[in-house]
Amino acid sequence: MVTNNTFANTFPADAANPFQQYVGEPAALRTPAEDWRRVTTQMQPFWQTRVPMSGLGDRLRARYMLSAPAMAETPGMQPTFSQYLGDYIQDPTTAPQYGAPTIQDLYARAREAAQAAAIAPNLYMTQGIEGLTAPEMRRRAWLSSQFGANAPGAAANQLRVANMLALQRGQGQGAYSGRIADAVRGAMQNMYQQRINRGNPRQNFLNWYLDQVNQSA
Repeated sequence: MVTNNTFANTFPADAANPFQQYVGEPAALRTPAEDWRRVTTQMQPFWQTRVPMSGLGDRLRARYMLSAPAMAETPGMQPTFSQYLGDYIQDPTTAPQYGAPTIQDLYARAREAAQAAAIAPNLYMTQGIEGLTAPEMRRRAWLSSQFGANAPGAAANQLRVANMLALQRGQGQGAYSGRIADAVRGAMQNMYQQRINRGNPRQNFLNWYLDQVNQSA
């Protein structure tokens, strides 16, 4: 994640939670891209402000997509991106209660997303359905809507998650930024395109990436 003062330097000091005004019933109808545009329109037009935020939107969107099912099961919680941003800004150094507490948990959630992407949606939703609980069914439905073969932007969402994982510095150490982050994202895009050029299916990219990480661990 970003340093503690990134948001403090971006938004007015008296705005303890500038996203609170966006949390509510209409938030459920907005996309993460729309919510992030609301963030960037509040930023001062100086590179000192905008550069630290480069790539942050995609990383937070990736984490949100993996966290939304847990948000939905948290009492009183709205599983929206604006809600996630509001919780994040309160303390960027601490994961919300519904967040993945460890790197291992984060990778486990990413593996679930990869399965939703790689398996045909109908099969993914019905596989082992007899033993599934209602929250598990809702989690599958969400992941299929974000990563499944028929999901809008599914390939881009896989790339977001892969980039987010590749940029992690380690447990509690935040994420790489700047030129290193640009290099990582560029390398990930090249790997993705090379696999497509070789005839590999788009929906298997995140699964493939996680397998490479396991092999190199």
